[in-house]
Amino acid sequence: MYLREARKLASDRLREAGIDRPWFEADLLICSIIGMERTLLLAHPERPFPEHLIPELKAAIERRAAREPLQYITGVCEFMGRAFRVGPGCLVPRPETELLVAESRKYFKGGLFLDWGTGSGCIATSILLDNPGSRCVAVDKNPVALTWAWRNLREKDLLGRCLLCHCSSLERIPVPSPGFEMIVSNPPYIPSAQIPELMPEVERYEPRSALDGGEDGFDHYRSIVGWAPSALVPGGVLILEAGSCFEEVSVLIQ
Repeated sequence: MYLREARKLASDRLREAGIDRPWFEADLLICSIIGMERTLLLAHPERPFPEHLIPELKAAIERRAAREPLQYITGVCEFMGRAFRVGPGCLVPRPETELLVAESRKYFKGGLFLDWGTGSGCIATSILLDNPGSRCVAVDKNPVALTWAWRNLREKDLLGRCLLCHCSSLERIPVPSPGFEMIVSNPPYIPSAQIPELMPEVERYEPRSALDGGEDGFDHYRSIVGWAPSALVPGGVLILEAGSCFEEVSVLIQ
């Protein structure tokens, strides 16, 4: 099999499964498996596809056709221009969450901050890299997600600056004296009844604990807004991601 044939095999199956941009995703699967840059793949379609990797390619194609997130299959997601390890058990970082990190740059100039619901650790890692010398407590109630956060922090040599905590309650988080300079969070904010309506990649595969915000989607906002004043230093900042409910969240904070 040549690369051109591998691309057609993958793209045809993904198109049949209703995947948007089947050629693009086929290329990403192939590049991930054979360790090739996409530009090289496109420039040399006549090169042979390694025969011993054909079963792996076919398995990856079927996983994606079943609507498993592409990032779970390749094991990588880009966030803030950096590669993060992701897989089953953690939420795939969203491009819109980069706005939360960008917003933190306006207010956080170093010190200790809390990342509540750290997931893959992409927020904590990005802020730590933005602020040399800063430290973080990164918390999640999902132990599997914490293993992904640990991998990402380790790859970027940040384990010495971040305390990972498995905790399901804000009240159980160890708050230092006098408190955190900043609290950041991308909490679950999808109303429970809307979970079945999500894209298959999200509804079937991503952890519900990272999505479900309770009956009205505000459960976690109420908790963190009520708790944050006791955990922040005077003048500390709370930065939250919100979906279409951002106006209601603003009122809640005020």
